[in-house]
Amino acid sequence: MSKKIVLFTYYWPPSAGPGVQRWLKFCKFLGQMDYDITVITPENPSASNFDASLENEIPNELRLIKTKSFEPFEIYKILKGNKRKENIGVGGIGLFDNPSFKQRTFNYIRANYFIPDARKGWNSYALKAASEILKSEKFDAIITTGPPQSTHLIGYKLKKKFNIPWLADFRDPWVNVFYNKLFPRTASSIQKDQALEDLVLKNADTTLVVSPGLKAEFEDRAKNIEVIYNGFDAQDLPEASKTKNEKFTLSYIGNFKPNQNCKMLWKAISNFIETKEDLCFKLNLVGNVDPLVKNSIAEFGLDEYVHFEPYKPHKEATLEMVNSDGLLFIIPQTADNDLILTGKLFEYLASGTPFLSVGPINGNAAEIIEKSDRGFMYSYENGQAIGTRIKNLYENWERSKENIKLSREKVNRYSRQGMTELLAKTLEKQL
Repeated sequence: MSKKIVLFTYYWPPSAGPGVQRWLKFCKFLGQMDYDITVITPENPSASNFDASLENEIPNELRLIKTKSFEPFEIYKILKGNKRKENIGVGGIGLFDNPSFKQRTFNYIRANYFIPDARKGWNSYALKAASEILKSEKFDAIITTGPPQSTHLIGYKLKKKFNIPWLADFRDPWVNVFYNKLFPRTASSIQKDQALEDLVLKNADTTLVVSPGLKAEFEDRAKNIEVIYNGFDAQDLPEASKTKNEKFTLSYIGNFKPNQNCKMLWKAISNFIETKEDLCFKLNLVGNVDPLVKNSIAEFGLDEYVHFEPYKPHKEATLEMVNSDGLLFIIPQTADNDLILTGKLFEYLASGTPFLSVGPINGNAAEIIEKSDRGFMYSYENGQAIGTRIKNLYENWERSKENIKLSREKVNRYSRQGMTELLAKTLEKQL
């Protein structure tokens, strides 16, 4: 007999990004394991990026319920003078780069009047839709995924009302997420937010996290906690072109946030360029790039080598990964960043493209990168090691006659299907 699950996710196709793909893929593979899944999501979310092609991956048998939502970000965009359909910033991009008085005011309001976040306007609509189906149908479990972390408050209320097993999935930290440290939060706001985080962790039957670091942060308050990585779907990764690129291409795919700006990296690239005659080099940045990062690139004279591209649909983004000669991987510079595993890591690994990795050398990501034979992590200050890695990657490209990819043998343990099997085992404990 099928097991019935109701999933609450603010981000769902056509919204895009690693958070969307995590549960889109789980739904795909859970459907193959005799799970009957209902997804409840807002019909017009405020999202940073959109990818209509992801809608083609929604399983036909999945039931999708879209609700209304109150979106403060739409009012925020209008007050800022943005076009209504313009995408909002993500991860602090553009919010802290010499902000105007108006921007500082918006930041203060956002930080202290929308706790835990500005997406909580969706909750009442989601609760109404869920209550209607839970009264008439028997479900085996509720799953909530955040951010936005306000989504977990839906699970808390439904757990109390219907006494159904509830799994809370955390893709990022809550109170300690890096951009909270940049906002002008009052002590009272932090205290309220912490109380909500504690409430969710203590009441969820199982807490799911994407990294050992998040497990370490939450496990003293959670009843049960399981690490389930994001992983990669092999079907999303096209075959790499055999033809060698005309220029050595070092790519970064995704949102380039202000706390990833590493001046030592740009200096190392600039120093390397100065040592080479007849240089064939391209720095390819695909996605939203914070103004601070663009300014640093210009400061080190790299403008003529950098190629900015807007956010791309997922399949096009993975094509960029496999056809690059090196992938730039940077862990954000924030507290406890040794515990961070970014969403793109596993598709980067599966692409077979070598890494230039910058971040904590003893962190969760560094361990996975090294065990997967994708090089080593270099600290933000180690310009010499970063420069040597750039030189080695460039010379390997220079010597090669075609686009050579690294083995996926040690990466296959992170497949989306394998991660879903772990999720199914966790669900079985609750059913």
